[in-house]
Amino acid sequence: MRVLDLFAGAGGAALGLHDAGFEHVACVERDASAAATLRAAGFPAVEADVRDLDYAALAGTIDVLWASPPCQAWSSANQHAGLKGEEDVARNGWPWTLRVTRIVRPRWAIFENVKNARSYVERVVVPELRAMFAHVAVWVLNAADHGVAQSRTRLFVIAGPRPVSPPEPSSSRRTMRDAIAVAWDRPSPCVMTNEWKGRPTDPSWWAKLNNASDALAIATHGARRKLTLGECATLQTFPEGYPFVGDVESRYRQVGNAVPPMLAAVVARAVRAAEEGASTVRESLPAVASRIERVLTAVVAGVRARPPWGVDPDDIDAFIGRNAGYLRALISHALHRRSA
Repeated sequence: MRVLDLFAGAGGAALGLHDAGFEHVACVERDASAAATLRAAGFPAVEADVRDLDYAALAGTIDVLWASPPCQAWSSANQHAGLKGEEDVARNGWPWTLRVTRIVRPRWAIFENVKNARSYVERVVVPELRAMFAHVAVWVLNAADHGVAQSRTRLFVIAGPRPVSPPEPSSSRRTMRDAIAVAWDRPSPCVMTNEWKGRPTDPSWWAKLNNASDALAIATHGARRKLTLGECATLQTFPEGYPFVGDVESRYRQVGNAVPPMLAAVVARAVRAAEEGASTVRESLPAVASRIERVLTAVVAGVRARPPWGVDPDDIDAFIGRNAGYLRALISHALHRRSA
């Protein structure tokens, strides 16, 4: 399945899609450091603003369009306020995402964002998608429910030719202790872009779980330090040694902005399962048709051997010709009921 990845960041979603067996055509990202990270990780990075590219050549060639449009207007840093003014409207990536969707016409669309964008998404985005796709669903998933040692709740919009079953939560949760050996026996708080700054040492801050480093301070009884870049990347489920490029602030920002690869893989596998289910149905149709014809041949042979009451044996061919379509429909219905 060929993927076009918009607002690709450092490649969290790209890694998850790759792990699920998807192949990237392009990963569009305008931040130079994040684009360099994508290239270093082996992804086909296109360093550009999503709005500036011509996508016409990709029309009809993309199986999956993944997009994680900018979410500042609905983020916790913006008090989840939504679009408040001209600046928020100017950097709202949803209209750009929908424009690319209309041009590319992918078979599937998977969009990811912060959960507080849900009202806007259901009011503005979903109606447009329903004009393009047969099925549209909105999911809210917590990464901690799907194997990630971090509580990170995200909104997903899944649009495509058939319904997709949301992934089942894991039976157990990985903890911060499991992931990075910090004495915190539950998933980490959300890894943030500002982990590199640390937090004040004033004890009044210790109980404020605003980011992953806060849990570290509580777990170590106030011995506050910031989490290392490697610890943050591990909590996000990036593989060890993933080649983040840029200065310290940029690398922390890339990690904090990323979709956890493991969560992206869970969503991608759900879509793949739906797609492969459709393929199985399509592939089985010739076999069903062949079976119907075999049964019809046997029925016709029986009718020839013992003509129905009131039918002249000399007229049996005309009788079969008149009723073959009806018999085919009856046999098809019977086979369908039996398989169900």
